[in-house]
Amino acid sequence: MNKKPFASNDLLKMKWTGNPNLSPDGTKILYEVTTINEDKNSYVTNIWLWDGKRNLPFTTGSGNEDTLNLDPRWSPSGDAVAFISNRSGDKQLWVLDHNCGETFKATSAPAGVSSYCWSPDGSGLYYLAKERKKQSKFPDKAQVTHVTKLRYKYDGKGYLDNVPEQIYYVDLGSLESRQLTTDELGGGKPVVSPDNKLIAFSANRSKDEQDLTADIFLLTIADCSIRRVTPHNGRYRDPVFMPNGDLLCVGIDKHPYPGGYPHIWHINCSDNTITNLTQNYKEYIGKSIGNDASSERGKSGLTVSADGKFVYFVITKGGNCYLEKLEVSSGNIDRALGSDTMVVSSYDIVDNKIAVNIADPTSPGDIWYGTAEELERLTYLNADLFNDKYLGFPQPIQFTSPEGVNLEGWLIKPLDFCEGKKYPLIMEIHGGPHSTYGNIFFHEFQILAGNGYGVFYANPRGSIGYGEDFARAVVGDWCGCDARDLEFMAREVRQLAWVDENRCGVTGGSQGGYFTNWLISHCDIFSAAVAQRSMSNLYTKYGIADNGWNGDRYGMGGADLWDNEDFILERSPIRYAPNVNTPLLLIHSDQDLRCPLEQAEQWYVALKRLGNTTEMMIFHGENHNLSRTGKPANRLVRLDAIVDWFKKYC
Repeated sequence: MNKKPFASNDLLKMKWTGNPNLSPDGTKILYEVTTINEDKNSYVTNIWLWDGKRNLPFTTGSGNEDTLNLDPRWSPSGDAVAFISNRSGDKQLWVLDHNCGETFKATSAPAGVSSYCWSPDGSGLYYLAKERKKQSKFPDKAQVTHVTKLRYKYDGKGYLDNVPEQIYYVDLGSLESRQLTTDELGGGKPVVSPDNKLIAFSANRSKDEQDLTADIFLLTIADCSIRRVTPHNGRYRDPVFMPNGDLLCVGIDKHPYPGGYPHIWHINCSDNTITNLTQNYKEYIGKSIGNDASSERGKSGLTVSADGKFVYFVITKGGNCYLEKLEVSSGNIDRALGSDTMVVSSYDIVDNKIAVNIADPTSPGDIWYGTAEELERLTYLNADLFNDKYLGFPQPIQFTSPEGVNLEGWLIKPLDFCEGKKYPLIMEIHGGPHSTYGNIFFHEFQILAGNGYGVFYANPRGSIGYGEDFARAVVGDWCGCDARDLEFMAREVRQLAWVDENRCGVTGGSQGGYFTNWLISHCDIFSAAVAQRSMSNLYTKYGIADNGWNGDRYGMGGADLWDNEDFILERSPIRYAPNVNTPLLLIHSDQDLRCPLEQAEQWYVALKRLGNTTEMMIFHGENHNLSRTGKPANRLVRLDAIVDWFKKYC
């Protein structure tokens, strides 16, 4: 049958899953499913249960504007399930006790709960929450933010209130809470030891705001004392206890070190001895591949086997994510799950049973279950929606640049492709720069392909998944070797027999928007461009972005405003505005604190003054994640605007 093109409003019908959690006996799975409430222009996340035979709703929406039921976890005995829900307003911990069949609210944290874990005996929950809501010393009618910290804002959160998150314990019998951390430095996501004596967490507990390290700390539950167990030389995260009480964590032993690959570390909790278990391992530990149709919040980090002999973790390798298995005693690493084109988004393991969310170019993700040797697909969340749609399957394309660098990209051919015919082509550029394009469903790409465009996307230097040297090649050289890679690949694909070289467009977001602005100011191969949440002036961005003075500065090799002004401006597209002749649409959010709106405004005004065809769309109340988590109606307008711009000028 004839396939229909994907449209923007298909987003309203999509379902996204993730965060699978196996029961202690490995026979049942809890997982999240997120949908859109079109009437309320919001998202609804509920928990589903696979009971060994079928999928059943475990929670249902309560009618709140945003109903979120998140992070389900079985109690150690499997007799209860805890989860975070906003059904009563703020996000609080709720517990379903299977023995009595009742669901009750376990916490009343003033500003809600952000993370938690069960106690080993199942009698209570350790959780992370703020001890109070933001308090103001100004009159109620005054609208004032008094800033005293260097880090005073964060994208998606707005202005920070400087109220630290603390670790608490709630007893499920009495529902009484006890605060375990009390100082101004706070705590982190709690992980409890098997003997219920220690809590491990990752945090930056330095009073120096320019100290960007993160360490693993141990909290002794009995007396609430805290000690650091990592050497304060890098960034360590995701601690997990082994059965013998030692710790494993993921981390890098130097910082700042943009693009650096983390390792798995073993920590002896008795003497703080720390050992690198993956010293010679070359793959990236972690999931670096994202998309625009997902709500994944699940685990991709470390899981220790029940006997302590093995540890599992997700890696990014090229355009794929796989599950690896490390033998702790020998350091040997084998593939536990994954081959060819797939992205393991999250997983859980109990004994030899695996529950996993797997995505690929034709699926945003579905839940699978079984063993590493034999998996069964449990959900087909978007099968009906996708059934009559054109799903352009990306074909890999390899390049060797003039500098001798091997580069990887993918091409999606347009709907109703015919040999001998010429088609327009859109080049998509990812952000980061230390992220990755890969074998996962991208709604935006499929919409473009369905509207008659070829779509090309690739991983230039700076991307994750091709080795640390490849990722770090761009440090101190933004819009240097990476931009050369992108322009080279764009020129190469323009020469393909089916591509109309006079109808090629370019778009990207964040760092990809920065590259878009750079390319149209340095070459004339694109007939249209859309720069999303982009950067135009690194000099001003240092002072206004939530990560400007640290992330951008270190990404630029430590170049600072008063020492390297010429270099910073040299790598800023604003300097080259007179060179731009490409029709440009700017898409930006007014609450974007990662690439603030003024970056688009500067670029817009400069290009308008110079007579270039330039338009700007400002989305109100949205942050840097408009394309992924923005209000559904705004996401539809954004997608349609991109297509309309390329139809008009490409």
